[in-house]
Amino acid sequence: MKVLVTGGTGYIGRVLVPDLIKKNHEATVIDRGFLDYSNPADDYGESVNIIREDIRTCDPDLLKGYDAVVDLAALSNDPAGDLNRMATWDINYIGRVRIARISKKLGTQKYLVASSCSVYGFREGYSDENTPVNPLTAYAEANVAVEKDNLTLNDKNFRSIALRFATVFGYSERFRLDLVINAMTFYGYKNHVIKMMRDGNQYRPFIHVRDVSRSIMAALESSNEEIGGKFINMGNEKQNVQIRDIADVIKKKIGEDCKIELYGDADNRSYKVKFDLARQLLGFETKYSIEDGIDEIIQKCADGLNDIPQMHTVDYYKKLIGYEGELKKYSNLKQKIIL
Repeated sequence: MKVLVTGGTGYIGRVLVPDLIKKNHEATVIDRGFLDYSNPADDYGESVNIIREDIRTCDPDLLKGYDAVVDLAALSNDPAGDLNRMATWDINYIGRVRIARISKKLGTQKYLVASSCSVYGFREGYSDENTPVNPLTAYAEANVAVEKDNLTLNDKNFRSIALRFATVFGYSERFRLDLVINAMTFYGYKNHVIKMMRDGNQYRPFIHVRDVSRSIMAALESSNEEIGGKFINMGNEKQNVQIRDIADVIKKKIGEDCKIELYGDADNRSYKVKFDLARQLLGFETKYSIEDGIDEIIQKCADGLNDIPQMHTVDYYKKLIGYEGELKKYSNLKQKIIL
């Protein structure tokens, strides 16, 4: 299968693209590389074509000839989305709607867009795909909008699917320190202080980055036509946990001299999610636990993993020279949607 991955040098892409290669798929990547701090070609090898382009403005001809498109390009979490709402909508909505429509026009058979369980916002009890969404941030709002528009493109010749991922954790060659388990583990090990957003009572569903890749592979390789036109939650009910419980696990692994410190205001995002539809339609089950992710990050720290600016999405975007000017340059792209 010939697969195009947008955002393919990012946190998830650095796991997914090697997995595609291992399964003998042909992979091409489109990514601006804003946050790259190592050369992905070193991992991908010469067989992967890395195109340094922007999904909002790239030549449509770059999307010719693919069996599937995996659309990962986005400002990638709630804080990054709120940094610049215009950019969030330009990239996460307009850009991804553009990619989906070009893909369909050029004969791509399957399109997968990365969404998020954060669309559920704040809920008591469990949410599933029938639960009304409650987006509380620009990032979540844009995910809801792109799901709505891109899933309407689904037909027998163009399977359009949205995967709503739980909060991702675990090691990737483009490691991120703006993800709760990653950050708490990394700084707990390095500084013996685990910083927890007050008061840690909020629930969040979690999924390891390698399971994210496995779920994308399952959707790409599925022959089940029923997945078309659907958004599907991806995760595991056992990994719906409170942040304070994660802090306790990390503390026990690092040692009793490790402290837990509270910071900020209480998080208004709290939700638990069910994942039955992923089992029914894709036969998908997660493989990696929260403890697996904590253990591997501790080991990477012991092996010399260091904190660098690109691991902090929001802070690094603020520091990029000319970034705000570039965002303004692309502020009116609605004409790019209509082909």
